[in-house]
Amino acid sequence: MNSMTGFGRAEVTTKNGKFTTEVASVNNRFLEISLRLPRSFFSLEPSVRQLVSSKLKRGKVHLFVNYEMPEGAPEKYPVNQAAARSYYQQLKKLNKELKLVDDIKLSDLLALPEICSSDQTGADQDKFWPPLKRSVEKAVTSLIGMRKEEGQAMARDMAERLTIISRLNKEIMAKAPQAVLQYRQRLTDRIEELLARPAADQVRLEEEIAVYSEKTDIAEECTRMISHVEQFRATMKQKGSIGKTINFILQEMNREANTIASKASEISITKASINVKDEVERLRELVQNVE
Repeated sequence: MNSMTGFGRAEVTTKNGKFTTEVASVNNRFLEISLRLPRSFFSLEPSVRQLVSSKLKRGKVHLFVNYEMPEGAPEKYPVNQAAARSYYQQLKKLNKELKLVDDIKLSDLLALPEICSSDQTGADQDKFWPPLKRSVEKAVTSLIGMRKEEGQAMARDMAERLTIISRLNKEIMAKAPQAVLQYRQRLTDRIEELLARPAADQVRLEEEIAVYSEKTDIAEECTRMISHVEQFRATMKQKGSIGKTINFILQEMNREANTIASKASEISITKASINVKDEVERLRELVQNVE
């Protein structure tokens, strides 16, 4: 079981330069990928997106790639000297007309449009894709490792919650028959008090008890709860994306707990069912981050 939260980083250096990839992910209903690549590598973005989507199934993923040219490589951002001279002459003229005292600095010129421009209109895919791919793969692998580690911690927490739910469910099943007997005794005492004679109207008494037993019968809900817990545990052991499946199981568990609480007439059963709902809610909070 994997979490959807994690981070990964990788560097790949070749004679053509160094690629540094950083990737982070958080929980999300679906897979949403946000990429930031250098402008000269925009043509490789579809390949990067496809690579990431083949490794991850759910989560909001942010991936950033930085590229550094090798030492001794031609200048990547040559200065447009003609544009710089034109800007300088215009600014100098404007400075004189407005009678300004500020000097025109080189930093002022470099901040203007078209002074520096990239000499790379697009990357050679055959040349740059292999190292970029390795960098992305290594970063995503690191991310998956962190997601898996956190997922294992979540699985241990979930297992403890399931154990608590199973224990509470057993307590409810053990108390349910006693609740019917207690109701029978209360009903008998009330009838005897009203009619002032013992064992009065036995037929009506049995009918009342039968109706009560049917209305408060929680055996079916408790049995289904056992099944849901077993299914939850089995799903946790599966590989791949299991978050949506577990979330559906939790919805069913919550439904059973609500039904038990509504049927229960004994305070001990009501309290136990409320505790079950609390544990289910804690599980739902954890599941929101399961891939």
